[in-house]
Amino acid sequence: MQVLTIIFFLLSITGVWKPRGWRGMKAIFFYVYRSIVIIVNYIFLITGSLDLEFKNIDLEAFIDNFSLILSTFIAQKKINCVIENRTKLIHITDSFNNSSFKLRDRQEEVIFSRFEKLARNIFMYYFLIFFGALLIYSSDHLSVMNPPYTLPYNGWFPYNYTRSNKIYWATCVQQVYAVYNSATIDLILDLLLPCIMCYMCGYIHILRYRFGVMTEKLQIMSENNKSQEEIVYTERKMMAEWVEYHIEILRLVRFANGIFSSVIFMQYTSSSLLLCTIAYLLSHTDPATMSFAGNFGFFFAMVIQILLPCYCADKLTFEFLDISTGIYATNWHYLSNNIRRSVVVIIQKTHRPVMITSGYFVILSLESFIKVIKLAYTIYNVLE
Repeated sequence: MQVLTIIFFLLSITGVWKPRGWRGMKAIFFYVYRSIVIIVNYIFLITGSLDLEFKNIDLEAFIDNFSLILSTFIAQKKINCVIENRTKLIHITDSFNNSSFKLRDRQEEVIFSRFEKLARNIFMYYFLIFFGALLIYSSDHLSVMNPPYTLPYNGWFPYNYTRSNKIYWATCVQQVYAVYNSATIDLILDLLLPCIMCYMCGYIHILRYRFGVMTEKLQIMSENNKSQEEIVYTERKMMAEWVEYHIEILRLVRFANGIFSSVIFMQYTSSSLLLCTIAYLLSHTDPATMSFAGNFGFFFAMVIQILLPCYCADKLTFEFLDISTGIYATNWHYLSNNIRRSVVVIIQKTHRPVMITSGYFVILSLESFIKVIKLAYTIYNVLE
């Protein structure tokens, strides 16, 4: 669980996740730090919203400001989701240490390491892509600074920041810190659910492997002329452990879906809107300008942001569907009649797809990602 450990460590640094075991003064200092982070983000959100103009609109400035405000709002909702569901997230991570999820042999370690490597690659490449896009986007805004008259980001303030360089630079620092902190938190939280799904995919694959091990062991017992009572006892015990493991995985998937469902829905809908608005800006911007590079970085980050959960959810769904294929590939016909009837029931249930839903009516999958792109293109054509 190295990737999840890193994610929670980074969330602690950014003020979202209080390290487990922190008590007393450590906890108090952390809560003060978290309050400062949230207040700074809300100040940026409020000042940016107050600067939105609905008369004599400069469309490019309006879209740029609105996109940034919407992204900050979604990031704040993700922060609230993690803070409110801290106990549930601890339950998920602790469940991975239960006896059912402990790796039993070398082959299970090899299987799990493949999916841990997938989670590590997702973490590394997504971090580099997203942070690179953030640097390009922020560079565009920092390049327009004109002390003490022009701030890097639009905003309305109840004071005149042009009267003093100190006030101007303090306002600039607050804006830049809010953008980078909010974007970093957004980046880390984008990785939390996909990495959890990657680990669950590994445990599902191990579930398939354990069924094969069970049938092989029972076949060997039968060939070695073990007593029927011993075979039946071992068969029932191993089958009960397998079913319990299967149920535990299903329970965790639904549990995680319940935590992130509303946030994923907000991300799904907001990304659809942001993709078309940023695409509109790109089509009306000179490609040789820094503004085009900044907007393109923003656009590319939005595409990857919605693609990542769709890809991982799609992979999770197919891993569940492959359980029946794994069962068919074993010598399950060597089992007793009672167990074979149970296997038929299990196979029937595995044909019912397990899906990650967004808002309980949008299903996350690669097909859903394509629908988002089509919707964004349709809205873009309307704006044109």
